[in-house]
Amino acid sequence: MKTYDAIVVGAGHNGLTNAAYLAKSGLDVLCLEKNDYIGGATVSRNLYKDWYYSNCSYVCSLLRPEIFRDLDLARHGLQITPYGGGTVFMENGDYLGSYPDHEVHYREYARFSKSDADAYERYSADTMRQCRFIRDFLLRTPPDPTSFKPRDLKELAHLGSRFYEMGEQRMYDTIRFGR
Repeated sequence: MKTYDAIVVGAGHNGLTNAAYLAKSGLDVLCLEKNDYIGGATVSRNLYKDWYYSNCSYVCSLLRPEIFRDLDLARHGLQITPYGGGTVFMENGDYLGSYPDHEVHYREYARFSKSDADAYERYSADTMRQCRFIRDFLLRTPPDPTSFKPRDLKELAHLGSRFYEMGEQRMYDTIRFGR
């Protein structure tokens, strides 16, 4: 029976990334996937004849440039296509468009409900604020909150200072946002 240095369960985008880094470091890696396709949230699948569906690949904006470079993903064929919007068709023949231009997007939502358009504005602003906050932590090693090792204490202090900079209300909103 063959043995491996590491076994990664799940060949979604995170599993593949971890397996690639482990293999790049010289380990013999086995990556297992239950589905008949790989890629997780980054997959576009042909669910109906001549129609492809991508459930989450629009979040490719979270792919860190460091990972793109480290794994030489361009050489392996990965091309990032900016999200250009979309459309939801309604049974009554109308549609709801989603546009990259902020003003056009707002007007489209307001066409149905100014209240919803305003709420979406607040939601978008909150989401962007949370993304800017979280982005700083994506490539950092989380601290062990029970450890007194200098590295863990330093990371805890960094995390605490980032929260402190937010102020009490934003801190509360951030904690609620993640629940």
